[in-house]
Amino acid sequence: MALIPQSFIADLLNRVDIVDVVGQHVKLKKAGANFQGLCPFHSEKSPSFSVSPTKQFYHCFGCGAHGSAISFLMEYSGLGYVDAIEDLARSAGLDVPREERTANDVARQQQAMALSEVMSSAADWYRLQLKGNTRAVEYLKGRGLTGEIAKRYALGYAPDGWQGLEAVFGPYSNDEVAKTLLEGGLLIQGEQAEGANVKRYDRFRDRIMFPIRNPKGQTIGFGGRILDQGEPKYLNSPETPLFSKGNTLYGLFEARQAIRAQEYVLVCEGYMDVVALAQLGFPNAVATLGTACTANHVRMLLRQTDKVVFSFDGDSAGQRAAQRALEACLPLMSDDKEIRFLFLPTEHDPDSYVRAYGAPAFEKVIKEAMSISSFFFKVVSEDHELTTPEGRAHTHHAAKPLLLSMPPIALRTQILRELAIRTNTTPAELEAFCGLTVAPAPVRQTTYQPMQARTAGTQGNQNNQNTFSGNGNRQGAPWQASKGSAKRVASQNIEPPKAPTDLAEQMLRVIIQFPHLGKALDENKRALALKAAEQRSEKAHALMKDLLAQCDLVELIPGEGNKPATAGAGAFAMFQDQLSRSELAPLYEVLRNRVMGSDLELDGAAADLDGAFKKLELTHLKQEMTEIAQKIAGGTATEQDRARYRELGEKLKFS
Repeated sequence: MALIPQSFIADLLNRVDIVDVVGQHVKLKKAGANFQGLCPFHSEKSPSFSVSPTKQFYHCFGCGAHGSAISFLMEYSGLGYVDAIEDLARSAGLDVPREERTANDVARQQQAMALSEVMSSAADWYRLQLKGNTRAVEYLKGRGLTGEIAKRYALGYAPDGWQGLEAVFGPYSNDEVAKTLLEGGLLIQGEQAEGANVKRYDRFRDRIMFPIRNPKGQTIGFGGRILDQGEPKYLNSPETPLFSKGNTLYGLFEARQAIRAQEYVLVCEGYMDVVALAQLGFPNAVATLGTACTANHVRMLLRQTDKVVFSFDGDSAGQRAAQRALEACLPLMSDDKEIRFLFLPTEHDPDSYVRAYGAPAFEKVIKEAMSISSFFFKVVSEDHELTTPEGRAHTHHAAKPLLLSMPPIALRTQILRELAIRTNTTPAELEAFCGLTVAPAPVRQTTYQPMQARTAGTQGNQNNQNTFSGNGNRQGAPWQASKGSAKRVASQNIEPPKAPTDLAEQMLRVIIQFPHLGKALDENKRALALKAAEQRSEKAHALMKDLLAQCDLVELIPGEGNKPATAGAGAFAMFQDQLSRSELAPLYEVLRNRVMGSDLELDGAAADLDGAFKKLELTHLKQEMTEIAQKIAGGTATEQDRARYRELGEKLKFS
């Protein structure tokens, strides 16, 4: 695919106003320098969703959603990255340029456009056939579906014939006609016998047709359900340039608004389940397409809501499908997400259960669905006798790959503790067996007392705001070393002063808000910043290193006169989006939460950064002087050391 120039994206974000883009979907009110509203990505009664016109960035302090105008369209409307850019560009009256468009790029684009038109035309034709086929209409009515719900999901009917689509596209003997239909999975081509014409015929015959639509509402494939008895009961489109089962959820286009309103998504196993549930008052249902739940499916679901309920049949096949869903979910879990597993009686699917017991009963079993931790314990301990050493060992063996797949979140810790209780072991032993134990990084001992907050406030507030305080209870930064970390003891009684470790966060907070300041740092200051972060923790060092590298990628706008170059709103939004796609995105998110409400101006930020570097330089001078003092006390100092000691004394006298 041809690339969209980054310069164009930055210019686009500079031209559009994120307040206008978001305001089309969210009611915003002025709140100081920013705008506020109710977050569209989670349910809330008090507005925590903030939109900054100066930074061209949105951020929710409730659920953590954030990004530029492009990412808002991606999350809210379910668009892909390129589609979101194209939609935004159209609204601004701009054409999207492409870099390095090769003949293959053009060919692929033309192929995709041709396939899209073919699928749309086929869907229209199938809908027309449904209106004229009494048998198909009566079948849908017998399933309790109305014309309104059939229209909403664009249901159709494929007649019982071999060349029905010839009425739309022309004779299948035409190779050009057949080529696109074959690529779209609408035709099947048989083996060509010697001296005979090749046989081409419709893939879907005498079936109710369920168009599969992408987030933009474009038809990319079909599912067909047989009306009478026969196999296969459901027939899906094959994999095509437009359609991939592992990356598609049936009904997501239709269900997006309902998912946000209901605050959860119900994942079923079939097309008819989704449509029937929408008819019965559950329009927030989607379905996997005859394939196991994949990680991409889970990512798509968690972009829509924080709560996912999987519904499976209670038979062995349903249990296997549920376990595959569990394996797909665990690596993507976070402590603010909720995933549950609903198992219906073997004689029921969601549709039949609602019709048998009513919507309130179904709502009740949804609320009582098994939590992901409960299902985890069920999977790892099933068929294992926990009263025997062998059974407990088998359980540990089954749990190990699942625990290793999870990120180091609080839920994993809780599961470890519960599993340890159930298997008569300790969390530490279980961690060691699974290879989860990580030795804490040593922290150098320091008597440094953190500086007071820059802005005025009560003493109590200062304790809460200073996340790098060495004493007392506080909310620690994500890169903060654990309380049980070993401390390095100096070889002499003279303890050298160490760099004040809260300066690392001070610099990170400034640079993430003003990336041009980070880009302007010379090698000496970068080394100081990295050293201060390293003294904090390994994670802080990784964060500082990555942040500076990201700053180097920011395109700056030349300043007027003698003013330095700065990052425009578009470049800033792109910079924040890039951080969100980084491997360190969770750490950036915590840091971003702490600074997005900041009223720090550029002059104040530059002063804070300059002050931090002066303190670091001063600290390193004191460190060096103390190290020489140790040599002098131990009788190992050279004349050069003594000269340097005097030189440092003079520098510190005037600093």
